Formats: sequence, structure tokens, C-alpha cells
Amino acid sequence: MRAGMRQGLSGPGGPEIELRRRIGEKGPVTFAEFMDVALYFHDGGYYVTAPDETKRWGKEGDYLTSIDVSPAFPRVLSKEIHEMWTVLGSPDSFEVIEAGAGRGWLSKGILEALKESFPELYRVIRATAVEINPHLSEPGAEKLTWQRDLSGIGGGEGGGGGGITGVIISNELIDSLPVHRVIERDGLKELYVGFDGSSFLEVEGPPSTDALKAYLDRLGINLAEGERAEINLKAGEWIRRAGRLIKKGFVITIDYGLPARELYVPERRDGTLLCHYRHTINDNPFINIGRQDMTSHVDFTTLALVAEEAGLKVTGFTTQKNFLLGLGILEDLKRVETPGALEHDSMNFNRALASLIAPGGMGDTFKVLVQHKGIERPALKGFSFKDMTRFLGI
Repeated sequence: MRAGMRQGLSGPGGPEIELRRRIGEKGPVTFAEFMDVALYFHDGGYYVTAPDETKRWGKEGDYLTSIDVSPAFPRVLSKEIHEMWTVLGSPDSFEVIEAGAGRGWLSKGILEALKESFPELYRVIRATAVEINPHLSEPGAEKLTWQRDLSGIGGGEGGGGGGITGVIISNELIDSLPVHRVIERDGLKELYVGFDGSSFLEVEGPPSTDALKAYLDRLGINLAEGERAEINLKAGEWIRRAGRLIKKGFVITIDYGLPARELYVPERRDGTLLCHYRHTINDNPFINIGRQDMTSHVDFTTLALVAEEAGLKVTGFTTQKNFLLGLGILEDLKRVETPGALEHDSMNFNRALASLIAPGGMGDTFKVLVQHKGIERPALKGFSFKDMTRFLGI
């Protein structure tokens, strides 16, 4: 067991109690099950608690998203959505679905920008914020409705219809889906979570499913001896659902991660799992259970490959910096020429905007994958600055 990968319990909450119960009944659980309970358990899971119980976003929370950094983010993204609508023939009904919407700020910002700059699209748009947390369905945004999951939207996913025409967006969703953890130890082993009466701890064992080895085999990945890795089977399930939901349109995935050939390398022999708590980062998932976020890097190669099973083809892949530059984000910079408060506000706005495209920061760490269905591959402005699709290795 790695140093630091044990937790002394004090005052366990709902997720801890549930995990101890499950382990007591059936023995060690997969890390995917552990992560699912810690983040999504109905009683105290990190992503389903009320905002005042778990402050996730902003300067007083655990981390910042692109929405917290600058209002330019949804405004620039609205330009790409308008282009997608045009590419699809400017249909008289167009859906924009944000999955994992959180507070819905991205959807609201996009709608505000469309209303201001693209009223012809705004008139025909239907927007849905999909969010599992029942405490986050904030009212007040015109044209925005809330749902708990994708089921039934547009008649897809079992709804009996033919799917939607439009766009599905996820921004920092895939990285938080539960992952299996594996290690190469004279063959592939899985890392389970056990409980010894006082602490949670890692337990090695045979893989819980053949899908883990098949995942790496499909990529041609052979882990080095002692190398750890995360395998996100839920990401594949999610992108298949999104693809089946679309009749004609796009899926936009914005998240931090890498192509498989850059992700599964000996230089990352400890994997990429990180925990976020009050703007600090640690690699110990066995502390602050239910009160800290857990994430791992997205494997964009597998996301692209699996999506093909649902008819989604890659439109483009690049960094957030390249994507926003291609869409003309620099046009949003404010002129700084008036002394006083207005000058100060403009400078702060420009600094925040620059953070979205900063080399070595959010601009490079976050990637953008766009996939299309029902049309030939279009040339979108978001990939006009630099398209990195070839690096996916597909």
C-alpha cells in the first residue's frame, strides 16, 4: 500500500458509513464503486449535497472552472454553437443540452450571448441543464429547463423518438466519473478498497471485469511493471448515450486529459487521480470522504473510439487555448484607456480572459473534443487555429 493511502476515521458521514457497510457485507469494493459512493451517494455524496454544505466552485470553494474565471468563456462558446446551427442548415428547432451543468452558469451565459448576438438562433433554441444534484436547479433563466439525467430528452434514450437536432455539451464532467484503478504486477491487477476496522486501504486482486484488460488491449497499451493507471469505463457508457440521443448534431467535450499514448506512459506511473479540497490538491482519496472532489485525466482517444459505436465521428480535437483563439476570443479584450475604476475593471477582465488561454495553465491542460453525427465532417472555426486530431492516434 502506498504511503498516505490509509485513513484514520473520525466522525464518518453518509458515504463513509455506506462504504464500511458494503465492505463489511461483501469484502473489498472496486475503486469505481468507492468513488461513486464518495461523490454521488444520495446521503452526503460530494456532488449531491446542498451548495452550503459542500462549496465546490469559486474562490471560497474547492476549485475554479472556466466559468468562474471569465464570462468570456460562454460568450465565445456561443459563437461555435451558432456556427454549428448554421452548418446543420439553420433548423427551426435546435436543442442545447449541458450535461453535468452544476449551477447552470454555462448554459445561462450561452443563452445570454445568443440572445444578444444571434437572436435568430435564440428564437428557436431549447436549452436543458442536466444536473444530478436536486439542490442546483436554479430558476430564472428564460428558455432553460432542468432535468436530472439524459433519459427522455428529445425522445432519445428510450423516449421512443428519433433523437435531437442540436448540441450536447459537457464541461468538466468526464473527469469526475468513477474510475477503476489498476496496476501491472506480473500481469494486470485491480486495486480494490478494503477496510481493516479503523482505516480504508488498498487491496490488490484480479480484475473485476475483463473489460479492463480489453480497454488497454484496444489501445495497444502495455503498462510497465509497477505502473498504475485509471480506466474510465463510465466515460464510454456516457458518450454512447450522448451519441444515441443525437439524430443530427454535435457533442462538445471540454475537460482536462490527454490522448491515450500520452496518458498511459511510465512517466505517469502513479496514475492521474487527484483530490481537490479548498483549493489544495492531494492524492489520497481516503480522507475527507464526501467533502473533497476526485478526478482523473480523460482518455480522449478512447472517448473518440467508443463514440463511433453510436455514430459519432471526430470533428476536431485541440487545446482550450487553440479552440478559443480560433473562435476569436482576443476580440473580447477590453481597451484600457480610461483612468480610474473602469480602467481597473477592464484590466481585471483582460487578466481573467488571458487565464483561459494561458500556455501551461488552463489553456493547455484543458482539451476540446467535438464530434458530429448525421452530417459530413464540417470545418469549424474552433479548430482553425490548430487542429490536433492526429494526436488522438485513431
